[in-house]
Amino acid sequence: MISSSNGRRILAAIAIVLLPATARGAAILGGAPIERRSVVRTDLALGRQDATRAMAFVPAGVFTQGDGVAYCGVDEREVTLTHNFFLAVTEVTNEQYRSMAQWAYDQGYVTATASTVTDALGSSQELLDLDNPHSEITFDPGTETFGLREVDYPLIYAYPLGYDPTDHPVKEATWYGAASYCDWLSLSEGLPMAYSHVNWSCGPGGDPYEATGYRLPTDAEREYAAQWNDERIYPWGDEDPDCGRTNFYDDLWMGDYCVHWTAAVGSYLTGAQQGFDRLVYDLSGNVWEWPNDWWRCDLGSEAVIDPRGPGSGSYRVVRGGSWIFDASYLRVASRYDFAPDGSYDYVGIRPARTAFP
Repeated sequence: MISSSNGRRILAAIAIVLLPATARGAAILGGAPIERRSVVRTDLALGRQDATRAMAFVPAGVFTQGDGVAYCGVDEREVTLTHNFFLAVTEVTNEQYRSMAQWAYDQGYVTATASTVTDALGSSQELLDLDNPHSEITFDPGTETFGLREVDYPLIYAYPLGYDPTDHPVKEATWYGAASYCDWLSLSEGLPMAYSHVNWSCGPGGDPYEATGYRLPTDAEREYAAQWNDERIYPWGDEDPDCGRTNFYDDLWMGDYCVHWTAAVGSYLTGAQQGFDRLVYDLSGNVWEWPNDWWRCDLGSEAVIDPRGPGSGSYRVVRGGSWIFDASYLRVASRYDFAPDGSYDYVGIRPARTAFP
């Protein structure tokens, strides 16, 4: 568990030797089928084909960013977003990322080994850490194919009877891997990439709101979508978090993890719904999500229009809290940060796209 009282960068690293697949019955997808124990709506798929079907329309508007209490959300400022945008209704799943990574590999947009996936569109950044024992995505250099696997940590602590990683959120993707996923979606649909893979700026002139392809939501867009227009404390309202609402470390009521790993995407209807054309899931808890912005804790109180965030930095913002963090990070105004070249089993991806007229 990672708690606000334990220091900002105390991250649990548990190295577990992987058991052979036969010890738990065909852990690698593509062999004998895994019995599916996760239930998720079948219309949430966000793959290469018609990805906008799984995105909610979020109207432009004005809101107060920050709530005076949340971690790095103490500053309050009026934010005007002048662009409507689409936001994925769930976090990207292992299968969605696997499918797009395979497509990108086949096109020559990435290189891959059994231990890593690396960008080939203008940089050498690591996109996905396959060597981490918590990665649920694999790559076989012999067959040049990506696959999925169960990993041991949740088999020990969360799903002792086994689980299907297909619909769980992708993990161990760096910020660059999150941005690249958005570009793969764009390229697969004949759209221009949102990101420069030389300096990783987003949009023409570094303006993400003007990017026509898929991208990560800005820090402001992500908070706006979670709180909508009524200044709610959490995506579901003002009621305290519990394990029926989201997946987190419930140190107040249970003193334990809700799941002790991720749940399948779509398991928690925690999104603000008024004004959206689709339900939005898992906006707090399960995994943190990479927005577009560089990190700055103090945002100030001056009103802003279409904020882009700092022009550079050492860390990227993350939003939403996760299965291993406590309730304080579930507030919609809470903001945290991680190194963009780092990969984690509690950080995922939720694409966005500007909705042009």
